[in-house]
Amino acid sequence: MLVVLRDGRHLVGTLRTFDQFSNMVMEDTSERRILVVTKNDGDDDGDKSTICYQTDIKLGLYIVRGDSVVLMGEVDNDEVQQEIQNDGKIRIVSLEEFEQLEDEEAKRKDESGEATDTINWDFDQDLVA
Repeated sequence: MLVVLRDGRHLVGTLRTFDQFSNMVMEDTSERRILVVTKNDGDDDGDKSTICYQTDIKLGLYIVRGDSVVLMGEVDNDEVQQEIQNDGKIRIVSLEEFEQLEDEEAKRKDESGEATDTINWDFDQDLVA
């Protein structure tokens, strides 16, 4: 299962049980982190190449509160791995390399003046009158 939480985290693992409040117990859980990097090809015509970096942080047995779940669905890791091998635009890297890439991308965005992509999953603020 892939579970997207309100704080923007993506959890991938095996769903073991759940209750009437959508609280879940997941086994062999990993937090999947994704970084999309867009680079200019160096030409003046504005061509850009996009590479997606992915890493999984092992968490093990994990309990998820139901009120923090935004989205959940079934994923087929074998199919995903085959797409990654065939595409070449998605690269699986270690956590250390991923954090280094994140820092480099943040510095690049700061220098170029681009806005950093932030996800605000605070739905309670939308409900305030």
